[in-house]
Amino acid sequence: MSNSQPATLEHAAMINPEYGEAEPSVIDLREVYAAVYRSRVALIAIVASCLVIGVIVTLLTTKQYEGEATVEVRQEAEKVLGTEQDSEGASSKADVERFLQTQIDLVGSRAVTTAVAEDLGLFRGNGFLETMNIEYEPAPGGVLTEQEAKRNLIIEALRDNLAIRYTGDTRLLNIVFSSPSPRLSARVANSFADNYIRSNLQRKSDSSSYALDFLRKQLREAQVRLEESERAALEYARRTRIVDVSNAAGGSSGQGNNQPQSLIAAQLVQLNEAYSTAVSERVAAEQRWRETKSAPLLNILEVLGNPAVQRLLEQRATIEAEYRQQLESRQEDFPAVRQVSARLTEIDRQLNALARNIRSSVQSQYEIASQREEQLQRQLDELKGRTLVEQNQSIQLSILRREADTNRQQSESLLRRFNQLNAESGVQANNLAIVDRAVVNPNPAWPKIPLNLALALVAGLVMSALYLIVHLQLFDKIRTAVDVTDRLGMPMLGAIPFADDVLVQMSDPKSEISEAFNLVRTGISLSSEGGMPRTAMVTSVQAAEGKSSCCVSIAIGFSRLGKRVLMIDLDLRRPNVHRLLSLSNKVGASSVLSGQVPVEQAIQKSPYERLDIITGGPIPPSPTDLIMGNQLDVLLEELGNTYDIIMIDSPPVLALADAEILSRRMQATMFIIESGRNSRKAVQNALARLRRNGAHIAGVVLTKYDPGELGYGDYGDYAYVYRYASREQKHD
Repeated sequence: MSNSQPATLEHAAMINPEYGEAEPSVIDLREVYAAVYRSRVALIAIVASCLVIGVIVTLLTTKQYEGEATVEVRQEAEKVLGTEQDSEGASSKADVERFLQTQIDLVGSRAVTTAVAEDLGLFRGNGFLETMNIEYEPAPGGVLTEQEAKRNLIIEALRDNLAIRYTGDTRLLNIVFSSPSPRLSARVANSFADNYIRSNLQRKSDSSSYALDFLRKQLREAQVRLEESERAALEYARRTRIVDVSNAAGGSSGQGNNQPQSLIAAQLVQLNEAYSTAVSERVAAEQRWRETKSAPLLNILEVLGNPAVQRLLEQRATIEAEYRQQLESRQEDFPAVRQVSARLTEIDRQLNALARNIRSSVQSQYEIASQREEQLQRQLDELKGRTLVEQNQSIQLSILRREADTNRQQSESLLRRFNQLNAESGVQANNLAIVDRAVVNPNPAWPKIPLNLALALVAGLVMSALYLIVHLQLFDKIRTAVDVTDRLGMPMLGAIPFADDVLVQMSDPKSEISEAFNLVRTGISLSSEGGMPRTAMVTSVQAAEGKSSCCVSIAIGFSRLGKRVLMIDLDLRRPNVHRLLSLSNKVGASSVLSGQVPVEQAIQKSPYERLDIITGGPIPPSPTDLIMGNQLDVLLEELGNTYDIIMIDSPPVLALADAEILSRRMQATMFIIESGRNSRKAVQNALARLRRNGAHIAGVVLTKYDPGELGYGDYGDYAYVYRYASREQKHD
């Protein structure tokens, strides 16, 4: 047996290593199935009720017939200013969606609905309301008159039963109207299509009329502004006496500005050109004068280039040659020589006089150029002052003329657009077209039996899920070993299958019940480091959980190991051990603790070897006082010398203090939980009370465990563990 129990405890440790707190759990499909199985009757009833209600509602619902007309919608842009381009091909998907959504809203607009009602004569009489099964009761004293209230009711009925269907893949709108009459549905759907198209054309006509009126007003205002701006420019030019000579110039300047060229500006340009020429001439004359003033007379270029000087130089060269020839044969004072010398001197005098005259002319040219420059400078300065004044006036005139040009361009643009729109207003292009008109459909569109049943089934499943969740929250029971380890954080000693008579099953050592209690017995033996406890107590949350049967069965299991076992029934208020073992209860634990009889007279032999029993005895007036007395400690100490283990069947924990008093005197306490009976909070409260009194809780025994009834199928893993433990016992 030493091998079987560690395997079981190791499995519990994997679930909860510390046995103190539950680990986070995930959704367990097996647990969900078990919960559904336990509540199968209620869940089936909920689903069946929903299906029945769905069938009843379907049979009682008035049949609705649909009339469907199909309209094609092409996107187009309004052209008021003439600058927009056809954007149908370049529009984004979002723009197309917005356009079509706008068209859908227009179909169901109040204006179109009113036109449909008037077109079909629905406002006359109560025939439409009676066909639609709408009761009309005029409210006296209301804000609206009886006729107005009736019109509003008819319009609301039309809009409530109208549906616009758009798939998103095409530009087709399906106009659907539902009513109890198939003919009425078809008529209303066709009327909606016709009045929708008629309303679209009317809006375009109104838009064109508005655009014409708008452009006519804008054109009139633009013409007035043009006249005022031109008149202002002309008046300003006349007042400032600015004469524009730019047109007379023939546009030779090549400039594209709008600034006018006045007479003063033209004079300034000419004078500036003359001044530039005078400065150039003065600089050139000054340069020539500086070169001439310091140079020898006959080295001056102007002198050398003079024809008279050149002739005199030629004559001088001839006379000088003749003079040298005379000197070769005559003396200087010879009359002929002296005559030639006089002629040479006269030539030199003429050359010098002519050269000085030429240099004087260069100086005169320089002085004349300087005077002209100064004169032009004075004129230029005077004209600049007049030009600055005129420039300010010209700028203002340019502004006025540009304003006049702008107004002229606007007026011409508005005039072109007005003429174009006026020509197009007589022809309206319609972007809507009826593809299919509604026909009478004899097949009702509602109610749809398969759809209603499917909805009822879905509703039933949803309500069943809600019921299951609420039921699990309100009835949070401890049912399986997983609940014990995960939700209570307690070690699991074993799960006892449900049986009509546990002790009868215990008579067979190979039965499933015997195997289960063998596993519990092994768990108790290994619950402490000191081995098997000398004193052990069995308690539960409340009565009738199989506590006494478990205590007897565990005691039988220890006796089969050759241990001397004494079982004491200390559930003095409701003793039950004597009934299970068919023993006398005239003398028992209450008699011994009250001092009426010695303990030897209270000990009885059981049908099982090495197992003695002390029954509960007569019910005392105050069982708690007997248990709290020192006599019990003395009794346990005395009997502990004779028996290997003493098993105590104690009262339940809730509503009684006996189990708490006994638990602190025991070396091990086994907690019995009936599967599916106690809530988690009740079990936790009971365990907390025992822990507060210092009880050593060895573990939990789950009784009356029926996996099939709980939705877990057969015994599965637990049955395997029991058989596994039994085989280990046989090997031991």
